[in-house]
Amino acid sequence: MKLFIFDMGEVLLLNVGTMRKFASMLGTGKDEMLSDYLRYDAALMDGYMAPEDYYRHLEDKYCTSIAGDPFSDFFRPDVNARMLGYADALRGCGFRCVIGSNTFAPHWEYARIMPGSPFPHFDALYASHEMRMSKPETAFFRIICQREGVPYSETAFIDDNEANIAAAASLGITTLLYSGEDRDERADAFFRRYIRWNRS
Repeated sequence: MKLFIFDMGEVLLLNVGTMRKFASMLGTGKDEMLSDYLRYDAALMDGYMAPEDYYRHLEDKYCTSIAGDPFSDFFRPDVNARMLGYADALRGCGFRCVIGSNTFAPHWEYARIMPGSPFPHFDALYASHEMRMSKPETAFFRIICQREGVPYSETAFIDDNEANIAAAASLGITTLLYSGEDRDERADAFFRRYIRWNRS
C-alpha cells in the first residue's frame, strides 16, 4: 500500500449535518428540508451550483430572507482525533495520505480554518467542488490516483458511505467502511495492520 484516501464528513470530521439548523431557520421540518436539499446536492458538490444560488431558491420557496452564509455558519463539526492520529502514524511510516471529499466551498473553507483543522495532517487535498466530480463516480478515484501516480491496487479508501465504498472497490481499491457501532474497532484493526507491517 502506498496511498490512503480519507473522506472528510463523518470520518475526519464528525457531526457534520446542518439540515436541522436550516429547518429551524426556515420554520419547516428536517425531513422536508433534507428532501429539498437532496434535489440540489449533486450540483452543489460538483461545483455547478453556488451556495448563494441555493439560498436564493430557499428565499423564493419559503418567502423569507436569508442573511449571512448558513452553510458555513451552521457547520460546526467535531474533529475525529482517532482518524487524524492514524493519518499521522501512516505518514510517519512513509505512506501518503490525502483527503478526498464530497464538499463545497463554505464547508471546505471552514474546515481549513477551524480549530484543529484536519488539513495539516494530509499530503494533498481533493475537494469535489474543485474537481467538478464527486463520489460515487469512479472518475473521482481515477483523478486522485492519476494525480498521485499510484495504482488502484496500492490505494486504500476510507468512507462512511456504502455507495462510495462500492465504487472504489470496483476499481480494485482496498476499502474501509467507517460506519456502525463497531466502526472504531474495525478502523483500529485496519490501520494497525499497515503500520505494523511498515515498521517490521
